Amino acid sequence: MTTINDARTANPQFQPGPRCPASDDNRKGIRILRFSIIVPVYNNPADLRNCIESLKALDYPAQDYEIIVVDNNSTDDTAAVARELGVTCLSETRFQSSYAARNTGIKAAKGSFIAFTDSDCVADKDWLKAIDAVSGDEAAGCFAGEILSVPPSTTVERFSDSIGLLRQKGPLSGWHFKPYAQTANAVYRKAVFDKIGLFDPTTNSGGDAAIAWRMLDKTAYTIRFVPEAIVYHHHRTSVPDLYAQFHRYGGADMALALLDENYQQPAVSALENDVIDLSAKHLQQMEDAGVDDEIIFSGLELVARAARLSGYQTAMLGCTTEGAPIDEIPGIARKRAPTCNICGSKNFEAGPNGRLFEGRAPKCIECGSLERHRMLFGYLTRRWNSLGKLAAQCVGASLPRRATMGFASFEHVKEAEITNLPSPARYDIVFSTNQLAGKSVDEIGDWLEQVTLALEDTGTLLLLETKPRLNVQQLSSTLSGFLPSIKVSSVLLRDTVTGDSGTLLVLEPATANARENMNA
Repeated sequence: MTTINDARTANPQFQPGPRCPASDDNRKGIRILRFSIIVPVYNNPADLRNCIESLKALDYPAQDYEIIVVDNNSTDDTAAVARELGVTCLSETRFQSSYAARNTGIKAAKGSFIAFTDSDCVADKDWLKAIDAVSGDEAAGCFAGEILSVPPSTTVERFSDSIGLLRQKGPLSGWHFKPYAQTANAVYRKAVFDKIGLFDPTTNSGGDAAIAWRMLDKTAYTIRFVPEAIVYHHHRTSVPDLYAQFHRYGGADMALALLDENYQQPAVSALENDVIDLSAKHLQQMEDAGVDDEIIFSGLELVARAARLSGYQTAMLGCTTEGAPIDEIPGIARKRAPTCNICGSKNFEAGPNGRLFEGRAPKCIECGSLERHRMLFGYLTRRWNSLGKLAAQCVGASLPRRATMGFASFEHVKEAEITNLPSPARYDIVFSTNQLAGKSVDEIGDWLEQVTLALEDTGTLLLLETKPRLNVQQLSSTLSGFLPSIKVSSVLLRDTVTGDSGTLLVLEPATANARENMNA
């Protein structure tokens, strides 16, 4: 076992990193911890006990780190184990995903560094000490420790150990696309999450790659390998568990394809040919070893059943893709995935206050847009071929910056500022979101009087309302009553990401001189 003492002997410069400088919170008496260790868990009380005990036994000042266990809808006594051992135990119930559980832990963390490990891991006593020793490397936003196997006891465990499953070398080399650190042993600066956001809570695999790639793409931070920082991992012990693990990895290949259009998805035919070639090689090895036919036949039965499963799935995919060739289907799937129509991203997270829509994460990770932003932007780009010739004003909550840069000019005005605007400029489009619901008729009239002052004579007023149980007919009638020379129409809009809907009220002059009549 490599320890920090071994590393220090080999390299005299290997010394613990600098402590956190005094901050305003420290001066106020609020203690800033060095590390927050986050452990997501689901139905794994026995391993969790060993994991927590190893974390509590770390050779590191106990007052400088905290342990946060996040129970992800366990149905046994997993959470009770965490509470019994005296560590913080939180709950993540919205998503059945270890990455959603990690997000819950990050939000509660008090440490300057967020250290991740899994419930089936045991930490070496010098784990945090080794990370701390190199934490002064300000270029690194992530420190990846090594993941070694707990001594295997079953054939399945020995297989996983033999292929180096979960060792950091492969992911860190970038062989998969770009480098990333597996969250069984990864320590991030808290500042990284402040800059790039949290994990995608909807994914069950590949989230560690996604967060690392986002850090590399959006910040100057790098990933540093710290081989002296070791955790030991329990590999799967049975065939069903091993199958489920690699089945999840297969799903991650599709999830990663949604992260970056340059990611090369594996060809289905190539994967299938790999299975065939390995099966043929295995058969030859058994024959050369003189294995009885009865045992060989059991292996060939596995090949036959795998082939039938593949044929069944291929036929189903063909039915849903109009018979497209099998190797074109991954690209079709990527194209059909929910996409932000503002920035093109396919990655989303929970909205303000953790809000979801029918279990789906509505907020675009890349541009920060929500359903209402995407609804408005979609209508604007469909209605006007060229926004670059138009001046626009947004009243209330604004569109994300990326959606407003297409206008010739754009102004954002808070609702409270409307009445204080000095001789406002005139705009081709004025739009707002959820400004009418809850207002009395008189309040709507006063609001319209102020907002329409900014419209050009031929301008258009767009009012998006996403509140439930909106009486569109009554609201349209109220608007028409105040603006008799204005045509009021309504359009039902739907967000393609979450399926959420809203009603857009479109107010535009019925004639070229309607503006004069409206202001009379």
